[in-house]
Amino acid sequence: MSVVNTLLWETVAVVVIAPLAGVALAVHGFRALRRAAILFALMGGVSIFSAIVIARVPWPTAMAAHLTLGAAAIALAVLGGWCGSTFRDPLDAAASSVTVALIATCGLFFLGPTGADLPTPVVNAALLVNPIVAVASAANIDLLRFEFLYQISPIAHRRFDYPAWHLAVACFALVSLMAGAGVARARRLEGLR
Repeated sequence: MSVVNTLLWETVAVVVIAPLAGVALAVHGFRALRRAAILFALMGGVSIFSAIVIARVPWPTAMAAHLTLGAAAIALAVLGGWCGSTFRDPLDAAASSVTVALIATCGLFFLGPTGADLPTPVVNAALLVNPIVAVASAANIDLLRFEFLYQISPIAHRRFDYPAWHLAVACFALVSLMAGAGVARARRLEGLR
């Protein structure tokens, strides 16, 4: 159970820290990107190593979960970079990027009774873009049956499908590409001024 907790807490941290890191990189320059990427790769390597060696998680499961986590982190960081390149005030950029990340992560769970009435394809799409659900699904964790979520969210009481990890990675890659295009456009427009 400690591996499950560690992975979920890592994902929660990524949901908040990655957009802020993207804003910081956009505001303070992208020269620090290499150092941030090296630090991220080292942390991911340590996490994968400990999951496989210490917790004895099968390596395909550990790799799928961490690839999904990495794709989500990159997507959220690039989203933060887009906000940081677009907004004049860094605090507005930080607030916007974290708000988008939190809505993607928590919005479906806190819809209350409205969530029970959503069509299954809408629920499945919302679960696909949810970093915590996507990482938990890749790690074969039945997240929506945890007691806390089971009690507060009607989603756990209805029909839904957990996202396949490779579809979640593709979705996060698409978000990264779109946000990256937004960063490039904002930089180009800044150069024209």
